[in-house]
Amino acid sequence: MSKKHPILEGFVKGRFSLLLFSFVLMFLVLPLIPAERGFLDKSIGLFGLVVLLSCLRAITENRRFFIFMVVLSLINVVLGSTEILSQTDTDVFKTMVLAVRLIYYLLIFGSIMGYVLDRGPVTGDKIAGSISAYVLMGIIWAAVYSLFLHFQPGSFIIPEHLQSGSVVGLWSVYFSFTTLTTLGYGDITPQLHAVQSYAVMEAACGQIFLTVLVARLVALHIIHSNKDEVRNVSRDL
Repeated sequence: MSKKHPILEGFVKGRFSLLLFSFVLMFLVLPLIPAERGFLDKSIGLFGLVVLLSCLRAITENRRFFIFMVVLSLINVVLGSTEILSQTDTDVFKTMVLAVRLIYYLLIFGSIMGYVLDRGPVTGDKIAGSISAYVLMGIIWAAVYSLFLHFQPGSFIIPEHLQSGSVVGLWSVYFSFTTLTTLGYGDITPQLHAVQSYAVMEAACGQIFLTVLVARLVALHIIHSNKDEVRNVSRDL
């Protein structure tokens, strides 16, 4: 019976596999959904709930933190379900959804990075966590841009076909990832100085994240590979 590759097995069975799969599914399926405003908005909200629940598996094993995040995720699910089912669009409700969701994603991001940057060996699960953290960073910035548009309706110029009634719209996710990857098509343009500054900050964070993370993972891989070689030599002696 053939033995599975440890990196591939880490991708499949690790605690970040479900979160990474939900991200991939979201990016593959959302563009194929018909552009009818109500149906697309509900689909975005539904995928948001899937991502929220997938995050729970990625949380550290700290019991108190896990319980706190379960409670916070339940609050997010209730708010998200209310948004999908009733299309509530009051200012107070939108602010509450965005604020709670942003806090939740930031805590998840911190938990993932604590695991990814530790001194343990580089595994498939750690690589999946690194990719998930990068994607989650784009989702976090999307929530920030949605907050800006919520408080300052003229903070972005958005093409009509990208406008959305959902709390975190498809436009914000699209703008966030084109900024994070420094692609920048320019079809969505920030108008306020504060938003422009945040967009520059996101682009810089995206490049710094990749540079530092790749360097860290390569260094950890070299360190643990050398340790394994030393152990093997010691056994042979």
